[in-house]
Amino acid sequence: MNQYIKEEKGGVRVQDLLCERQNVTDLASDFSLPDYQPEIKRLLRVRATVTPPDKYIGAGNAEFSGIIDYCILYAGNDGSLYCVTQSEEYQFSTPVEMTSDFEIGDGILCDVEILPDMVVGRVAAPRKLSLKCRLRSRIRLYGTRFLEESVDGIAPESIERLRGSLDCARIFVGQGEVLQLGDEIICESGEDDLRVICAEGQAFVTEATAGSGCVNCRGEVSLKILCCHEGSDETPYTMLRRIPFQQSVVTDGAEVNCDACAHGICSDISVTVEDGRILCDLSLRLQTRAQRNETVSYTRDVYSTRAEGENRYTTYTLPLAGRCLNGNFSLNTTLTLEEAGIRAGQGLVDISATPVISSLECEKGKLVLLGKCRCHVILMGEEELSAQEFEVPFRYETDHNAPAIGDGFTSYDAAVDAISCRARVDGERIGVDAELALCIATRGETELTMLSEAMFGEDVGRSSAVYTVCYPSREDTLWSVSKRYHRPVSEVFER
Repeated sequence: MNQYIKEEKGGVRVQDLLCERQNVTDLASDFSLPDYQPEIKRLLRVRATVTPPDKYIGAGNAEFSGIIDYCILYAGNDGSLYCVTQSEEYQFSTPVEMTSDFEIGDGILCDVEILPDMVVGRVAAPRKLSLKCRLRSRIRLYGTRFLEESVDGIAPESIERLRGSLDCARIFVGQGEVLQLGDEIICESGEDDLRVICAEGQAFVTEATAGSGCVNCRGEVSLKILCCHEGSDETPYTMLRRIPFQQSVVTDGAEVNCDACAHGICSDISVTVEDGRILCDLSLRLQTRAQRNETVSYTRDVYSTRAEGENRYTTYTLPLAGRCLNGNFSLNTTLTLEEAGIRAGQGLVDISATPVISSLECEKGKLVLLGKCRCHVILMGEEELSAQEFEVPFRYETDHNAPAIGDGFTSYDAAVDAISCRARVDGERIGVDAELALCIATRGETELTMLSEAMFGEDVGRSSAVYTVCYPSREDTLWSVSKRYHRPVSEVFER
């Protein structure tokens, strides 16, 4: 006689995407120039830098807040270049809907990326500015999901199980403490009248390797300093400095067998001239990603040697880790002055570039990144400063080397920064040379079909036969034959 028992529950725990959100935040601010700054004659360029946000997740809501820094370049009434910086807080939130199969106790992993759209500035008065900026955010929340299986109505010793295994992703993110960096440049003789107009910094992570609970990062910050000599008619010029850095960023869950990448944001840049020296100070904040595939074991099928049963199965789509990488490449191109919107006779003062990703695809084992660089140039013509923008395309290829997903990645995180950018005018053409740094993480998907519920009822009728001869079809397996005749797999053999 069968011994019937209460429901037996089991299952497998995996990391899965809890939700993905897109958020748009509009910022608007008005501010006045400090008294020591000259009045504004013409606004030339406004660049926005968004620092990584502080995060709070709870009560069905995820909240984010941080600082956005504006670097504002303008022409004064005296025809010279000046710069002023302005900071503003940003904050936004998004709902988090928890389903019953996600476990809150193990915590939620939050991966957020914030990109500023082009900033719009308006001169409201000679000493007043109005700025508007739109932030576009992509938020991914990952949680621990319990894929449950239940077996109801029969003693466990009569159960035969078919186990399976599958690789799926474990993803980890980290955010480093603020890293303070500095440099000192000795001025050449005769440069006592040097004036720093503005300074911009971009981080290039040359190495990111996963350790135990951390990602070890090395790289350098490319600091670009635009300066001039007071009272001189000479065109402003730029100085470039490379400041090395290294930091171990806490990344909970990361292990040495993870693939890793990192991206950095520079803020609070200060460059001053003092006692024949140029003193440079800035803050660097690193964000890290690490990922690997882990093997999980689950129940594919069950049957009872004593009772008839009915099984139900569920198919889940789970993330699969691809590749993480940091790299750099050069952009070299030329175009006509007319294509760039530059009039003949105008001289180049400064150029900056903002890369924008158009697409990332995998072709025959190669990652192919396509995009464009928005180049913003400051021009001098007829003793008057002006600004012009134009775009140049870029293409980058590298080996994917991600056998788990091959060419079939379904999502990615990518960031591209212009580490340096130079321009030169040669006759009727302008040449642009830029060094771009990138940070990429790719992911794919895999399907897991597992037993979700098995219910057993009436006893199997027993016959007096000692042997049962089965003639299997091509589709039959040892498991399917054993299940059909309700016999233990160990008792079924081939002749």
